[in-house]
Amino acid sequence: MNLSNDTLNVLKNFATINPNIVFKPGQKLKTISESKTILASAEIVEDFPQEFGVYDLNEFLSVLNLIDNPTLEFEDKAVLVKGGGQKIRYFFSESDILTTPQKDIQMPEPELGVNIEEDKLNQIRKAAAVLGHTELAITGNDGVITASVLDTRDSTSNLFEIELDRDNSCKNGFNFVVSIPNLKLLPGDYFVSISSKLISNWTNSNYPVDYFIALEKNSSYDV
Repeated sequence: MNLSNDTLNVLKNFATINPNIVFKPGQKLKTISESKTILASAEIVEDFPQEFGVYDLNEFLSVLNLIDNPTLEFEDKAVLVKGGGQKIRYFFSESDILTTPQKDIQMPEPELGVNIEEDKLNQIRKAAAVLGHTELAITGNDGVITASVLDTRDSTSNLFEIELDRDNSCKNGFNFVVSIPNLKLLPGDYFVSISSKLISNWTNSNYPVDYFIALEKNSSYDV
């Protein structure tokens, strides 16, 4: 088996969410943060033949990088990574000591659906770095949706605001707050579904990967 660049990029992204991972048989990768505030899943082209755990995903990726065009051959307790006359036997970790999703999240019926393009996400991250804020508030009023980078605990803090939609189907008022450090997303445009039950679903428009990200408790929705 050879891993595609797309799959390697997904694994690099997942390593930022959780340093370990459990690979399951089939063509889906999943991970969950230690805090349980982020769950990510991706469809991949490879079909893994068995379950195996990797304790340090970044180390595993570095091992793959040691060999040009590595081929993976699976054994009972290890994977043989080889190519160009070189080989590395990388031993698995016990799955039950690793943090892994136990079940899929059933997304509640969302009150809001909105597109957020990659350039707007980049502007949001840049504003957060410049202003030193860690909160993103997605607010709505009569169908006008805006995203603000701010400190919700300080009403006098500097604020960055960008418009997301001018005629959204959700006309209710709301203020959904997301922790910006939880936006560990692959690059791309996203369709974001948000439920007042404090959960959001970020679906990448360019690659079959999506993220469930918890909202902050100070979020609100006007019924």
